[in-house]
Amino acid sequence: MADEIPADTAFYFNEHGALLWQNPDVARRVSFVIRTSKSFDDIFNDVPQRDTPAAGNSYSPATVIHISRQTAKKVERLIRRGQIDDPLVKENILPVVDKEILRKMYDNIQARCSGSDNEGNYKEHGGVLLPDGTITCISGDISDPRTFAGAALIIKDKALVVYHSHPGGSVEKHNGSYASFEEPNPNKVFFSKSSQTEFIWYVQGPSKQDQEAIGKGTGYVFGMSSSSGLIYIYDSEGVKATLPISFVKKKTVKARKSESREVRKVDTYIAGLFSNIQLPSLF
Repeated sequence: MADEIPADTAFYFNEHGALLWQNPDVARRVSFVIRTSKSFDDIFNDVPQRDTPAAGNSYSPATVIHISRQTAKKVERLIRRGQIDDPLVKENILPVVDKEILRKMYDNIQARCSGSDNEGNYKEHGGVLLPDGTITCISGDISDPRTFAGAALIIKDKALVVYHSHPGGSVEKHNGSYASFEEPNPNKVFFSKSSQTEFIWYVQGPSKQDQEAIGKGTGYVFGMSSSSGLIYIYDSEGVKATLPISFVKKKTVKARKSESREVRKVDTYIAGLFSNIQLPSLF
């Protein structure tokens, strides 16, 4: 297990969170992940097309800087062989915070995703990693998906590592009213016999505002929707890597699957609710 390795070890992971190589000949414990091979459309597959009715007009997604799948596979093969100093490897891996730190960030968010009517799923939660190792966590105000105003979080602490969640809650508008609804699959456009039925949820990836606010630091967005399940790693240039949230989840016995819910055809496009983090310039 990675957590049982001495502190002076470097860990190399692929985008799926699989450990590829351990290098014990380093001064301190560090981790790297192969840069994402996911395209913009892969990262933001939950963003409706611009001509989609009720789509938020103010939202702009972050830039995605990806490598080809072929390059990612070559880098993975080299790392598995221990060729971590190969120029191709060095050019296409990204340093990330330790797995235990990511897990604490996730646990902080999970602990706040609760409350009356599950209101924690309609807020952003997050904080910073301070130089002394402290991980802060605060929550933003509860948002109303019906307004398309987005969820927001103001983080005042200055740090090189910032993290926050994008909410997993969603609502169903039916005959002019809204009701809580399990996250729909963003890979599909749902239609219904009722022209007054639509589904609204939060975009999971970082926004352009997230990207511009991070300054010289590194940001981690935890997509809390079950249809996302990703940690998006970005800097001022854009999204550069992802890891599955399962990477930091503690293994537990699988719960019994809830009874599946039948979704009738709908004739309204999915409406996207766009989440923006409000961060002052960090530097």
